[in-house]
Amino acid sequence: MIKIGIISLAFCLAVVLSAPLDHDSTTAQPPVAILESSHEKHEDGSYNFSYLSEDGTHRREEAVVRNQGTENEYLEISGSYSYFDATGKEVTVTYKADDHGFVPEGGAILPQISLAAKQVSEQVSEPDLDYDKPPKV
Repeated sequence: MIKIGIISLAFCLAVVLSAPLDHDSTTAQPPVAILESSHEKHEDGSYNFSYLSEDGTHRREEAVVRNQGTENEYLEISGSYSYFDATGKEVTVTYKADDHGFVPEGGAILPQISLAAKQVSEQVSEPDLDYDKPPKV
């Protein structure tokens, strides 16, 4: 009897999961075209990329390898992204990330979050190397 109950439950679950999703056509948005894009990846692991879409959204990011070839090698990343919110106002966020952490600023990021992230990143004097780094490929 328990086997029949389990099989029935599994069958019902399979039917529910295989049913097509009901998408509301009034909320479907057409795809946004990319007007410009560029990307470069270098042998040392550094890179940069950017794009601009037809709705005004854009992003750029650059990464530089620091302490190359040492135990303390890391990427120093800086970038920004921008979009227009529901009211038509442009929202821009800039960020940096390195061996001390990630610090976002601007846009919808609360100033307290940016300040806390910056303070924490400035407190770290040496990266935590008490873990095994994955082997380089």
